[in-house]
Amino acid sequence: MTTTMPANVFDDVFKNFRKAAESNLKMQQEMFRQWGALWPGFPTPQAAWVEKVRDFQHQWVTTISDLARKHRDTLDKQYQAALESMEEALRVAESSNPEEFRVRTEQLFRKTFDCVREISETQMNEFQEAVNRWSELTTKIGK
Repeated sequence: MTTTMPANVFDDVFKNFRKAAESNLKMQQEMFRQWGALWPGFPTPQAAWVEKVRDFQHQWVTTISDLARKHRDTLDKQYQAALESMEEALRVAESSNPEEFRVRTEQLFRKTFDCVREISETQMNEFQEAVNRWSELTTKIGK
């Protein structure tokens, strides 16, 4: 009996979600075009504008997928760090004398604080990257 790795499952889920979103968007665009054709005097969309919107939508889906993948990787790292911290916490309890207990406790706290700092920095960087990409896309579509 074989089992699939969670990373592969998530990759498939995100890929299928992206494909479903793209298909849904194409269907909505075609439906809007057909409805618009039925209305007399309804302006037909200019090809250049429509292409810009499609390009923006495609780039946005790609950007969101990339950011979601990076976020998943960050969560995997955080989970691994939490498991390591728990193992170290158990080792602290196995200390044989007060000095060893003090040293292990100090190491555990330092590693925990470093982990919290790293997580905060990573989350801020991810947020900044998302805002920058969104700004680039909206600026590019406006040109």
